[in-house]
Amino acid sequence: MTSRIHRLSPEVANRIAAGEVVERPASVVKELVENAVDAGASQVAIEVESGGLSLIRVIDDGCGMSPEDALLAFERHATSKITSADQLESICTMGFRGEALPSVASVSRVRLVTRERGAEHAVEVTGEGTDLKGPVPLQAGFGTTVEVRDLFFNTPARLKYLRTPSTENRRIIETVSRLVLAHPGVGFSLWVDRRKVLSTPAGGSLQDAMAEVLGVDTARGMIPVSYEADGITVAGYIGAPEVARSGRDGQYTAVNGRPVTSKTVWSAVDKAYDRSVAAGRKALVVLSITLPPERVDVNVHPAKTEVRFASDGQVYSAVHRAVVAGLRTMEAAPRMMPVPQQASGPQPHATPPARERQVRLFDGAGEIAHAGAGAVCERPDSPYGAQMPAEIPRVIGQLARSYILLEGDEGLIIVDQHVAHERVLVEKYRRQWLERKPEMQLLLEPQIISVSASEMQAVIDGAPALRRMGFEVEPFGSTAVAVRGIPSTAVRIGAARALAAAVDGLTGAAPSAEELRLPGAPPGLPEEVDRVAVSLACHTAIRAGEALDRTEMEALVRALLSAEDPFRCPHGRPVVTVVPLAQIEKGFGRR
Repeated sequence: MTSRIHRLSPEVANRIAAGEVVERPASVVKELVENAVDAGASQVAIEVESGGLSLIRVIDDGCGMSPEDALLAFERHATSKITSADQLESICTMGFRGEALPSVASVSRVRLVTRERGAEHAVEVTGEGTDLKGPVPLQAGFGTTVEVRDLFFNTPARLKYLRTPSTENRRIIETVSRLVLAHPGVGFSLWVDRRKVLSTPAGGSLQDAMAEVLGVDTARGMIPVSYEADGITVAGYIGAPEVARSGRDGQYTAVNGRPVTSKTVWSAVDKAYDRSVAAGRKALVVLSITLPPERVDVNVHPAKTEVRFASDGQVYSAVHRAVVAGLRTMEAAPRMMPVPQQASGPQPHATPPARERQVRLFDGAGEIAHAGAGAVCERPDSPYGAQMPAEIPRVIGQLARSYILLEGDEGLIIVDQHVAHERVLVEKYRRQWLERKPEMQLLLEPQIISVSASEMQAVIDGAPALRRMGFEVEPFGSTAVAVRGIPSTAVRIGAARALAAAVDGLTGAAPSAEELRLPGAPPGLPEEVDRVAVSLACHTAIRAGEALDRTEMEALVRALLSAEDPFRCPHGRPVVTVVPLAQIEKGFGRR
């Protein structure tokens, strides 16, 4: 009988392994840079083009390889990092599986040039799948250069799961940023499509690395933390609650020098900040955790991005205590608040007149068409049933500075003012982009805002979309941007917060309507733009706890009733609820 089980060819086996290790271009960058760090490099240069699909080049000045090792590096499970199974329990290097180069070579065209110290010349090895050529002698400096071209050229199905080159570029920047913060003593340079994105000096400090990755102003405002107990050391910096972000992209954690994600660490940080940051926001932290290697398992996944601790409780306690102590220091220290940039034109007072503020908040929302007294409009998902009144119900007042109370034919109508304004604004931002009619407020002087490396890339890639949303912004050096104009509806929160909200949308930190499983954006509106619209609306809308007078409440209700979907905010929460008159009368014993 013919056997139905057969051995896979080396080519197929390598492609399967590549599926676990090489998920996207950023995965390749991570593997190659980690190998460079393991080689003792003091300088590592990274170059990528077209999101890493056409070219990834990593150059280091590490120990280099002999001709024999250069060939062995392309074989699966060939490594210089470990020699026995016992060493798996105490891994101290970044790479150790011997899978990086063979996995990468199986889905790309790879060229390796290396020269070890004392060698008369370098050698070159090229690989494409299992087809290796070399080593060929040539002249080159000490260290190693790895070039990866045409990634996934022989696995076109993998390309379907990648995002745009701009998005892949940002993933690469984020990956390198985490490596830079985990190894501040190594000098890094990153070039994306021939543009220098970041550069740190060899032998630099963590403060130097943070200034380059997070931006000078952000790094300057970070507070140092340090704690040691039970053989666990936690060191690094934490950000003030007001610079918290909408996702965990601002939480940089390294364990024994390895950038990782850890639910244990996340939980400890969240608990320390739980009374300081708003719900849904995540603190900005740069933390390095050191503990004996036998107490941490880095073999959770081939990508080596997750770790498991032998004692989660001790790690949780150490991180929590370090962050809490830092927050106490922050609370005790006086903080200088930035002076908000003034916009050109008439400026609002601390408490602007009702009519002036009403116009600024709610103008441009559109007018509802009246078909005479008592007219109705068909609205899906309406608390009124199939129909809603075309005229605004009478405003009774405001409850808890958060809810607008209206008198309706069926009873008491309650409107959540924040989510109502969100709904009005998100439709306005979408419409401005589609109609190419942004409402921009120019600033008297450009405001210089510090940004991270990945945020800078997002601003550059998203410049056309930002301009159509009402922003005028351009790079100002490598770690800052100059903002010359912002959407008129964002004047109330200032340029820095408005730009941060827009960047959240560009980088994917803010969800789009589609991801929230709500009705999609209007036809022709890119998902990236919808993210910006949703994020801007959330941040520029009036807040719960903000007092409104009757004129403002009427203006908001009028704008809401003219919205296409007035009964659900961009995040899916209800905007309006109705307490039937019959229920009220029953409470008073009238029924």
